Amino acid sequence: MPGRSWFVALGALWLGCTPSRQDAGSRADAASSAGVAVAEPSPAPRPAAPEPPPEALAASTSSAPVLEVEAARARSARVYSRGREVWIRSAPRPKAQWIGMLAIGGSVRLKSVEPIRGAGGCPAFYAVEPRGYVCVDGERATLDTADPVRQALIPHAPLADRPLPYRYGESLGLKRLLRVDGFDAPAWPEGIHDLRHMQVRPRSSVAWTEEVEAGGTTWLWASDLTFIPKDKVKPYEPTTFEGVYLGAEARLPMAFFRRKARPKHRLTEGGRPAKTDAVWDRLARVGLTGRSKRVGELTYLETRDDGHWVLERDAVVVQPRRARNPWGRPIQLGGEPPSAPADGPRNTWVEIAALDGWLIAYEDDRPVFATLISAGRNGAEEPEKVEPFVPPSTTPLGQYSIGRKWVTKTLITPHVDADDWIEAEVPWSQHFFSKYLLHAAYWHDRWGEGQSGGCVNLSPVDAKWLFHWTEPSVPDEWYAVQATRDDPSTRVVIHR
Repeated sequence: MPGRSWFVALGALWLGCTPSRQDAGSRADAASSAGVAVAEPSPAPRPAAPEPPPEALAASTSSAPVLEVEAARARSARVYSRGREVWIRSAPRPKAQWIGMLAIGGSVRLKSVEPIRGAGGCPAFYAVEPRGYVCVDGERATLDTADPVRQALIPHAPLADRPLPYRYGESLGLKRLLRVDGFDAPAWPEGIHDLRHMQVRPRSSVAWTEEVEAGGTTWLWASDLTFIPKDKVKPYEPTTFEGVYLGAEARLPMAFFRRKARPKHRLTEGGRPAKTDAVWDRLARVGLTGRSKRVGELTYLETRDDGHWVLERDAVVVQPRRARNPWGRPIQLGGEPPSAPADGPRNTWVEIAALDGWLIAYEDDRPVFATLISAGRNGAEEPEKVEPFVPPSTTPLGQYSIGRKWVTKTLITPHVDADDWIEAEVPWSQHFFSKYLLHAAYWHDRWGEGQSGGCVNLSPVDAKWLFHWTEPSVPDEWYAVQATRDDPSTRVVIHR
């Protein structure tokens, strides 16, 4: 999480939904995997089962078996989001545990076109792929692909196939508006705007999808469909840093370089390392042979870069700190990554060195990926047994499991006597303990350095890869997932 003293109550975290109208086509493609928090649905007329499109039934005849017709209808039928959050429940009950979510512009295929009688204000539930049930009330969810609200939302769907699903910027202190003079915005359903945070304090962040001109002013159309004055936002420059996939070409140990460029050294005729004019750039990486040389109080490490050596204190050395994985098997270095198991668990886990600022992802006993991260700016501590668990801006040490994942999640730090701090639509958020998450950071590129309020920051590219690699997996077209008791879950092991 960002470099501020964060207190994020999980019940207070929100999601929302980037590029301009010329990107509407790509947004339409991404709209099937898009969400945010709304109230429970209110009663509405019972929806009819969706009619199959003509092409789905073109091959059928009056003598075709009924089951074939029903299968064709099910293959083409979908439920569409009309709001910021449409919950996928574990059972066809409004208060059943949520196991997934659709976002703005999102949809998911139905498993069956037969409605299930609803209760508690929901007229009907429908089973969706690959599991779960959605309340279809005509207000927050619909079966009608031509629904005008659903169609109007498509250009505002987050681009979930990109490292940054929205455009992002820093607030200079602004007020969000529901409407602006001179621009005819649609009448959105109730609950689509985040009315709690109309004032956005300086140094908070905002996310938007489009720019519009109205009344001689340029406005940013925010992820919750409010309007933000463009001159009150400083856009963030996207970071390009990314980690490395491990295999025959790249293996541990390796060194990354944080904060600044670092000099390369060569051995002199006397066998002592001497500095050269060449450098490794900040955030560059190089493989290490495992050989070292002690000269006085300094230690040098041999690299795989044409006989160059690096001063140990200049490098972030990434190598396993544990001899065994969480299931007790010895860690294996070198060679190709393991192939996907034919059956049984993948046994995925990540090792994080909070102070050194690195992460290794493992499949069972083999490391498959390594990168730099940014942990708490005040270090790392063992959690206490009562709140607040660890001091502010400190990353918790220990072993955890990933339980919930969101393509984007808005992080809120409540303040009693001031406006809340907000980080809008934080991509690739994975919850592992209390208020702590693994997530992308679009507001800095100080990788390897302590920058967060306690969460584990990754570059957007790395965070997206990790999100899709970890377990529980997010089903196609879902925007979020919550693990059930039977779901596999990636272990998170954090040490100093």
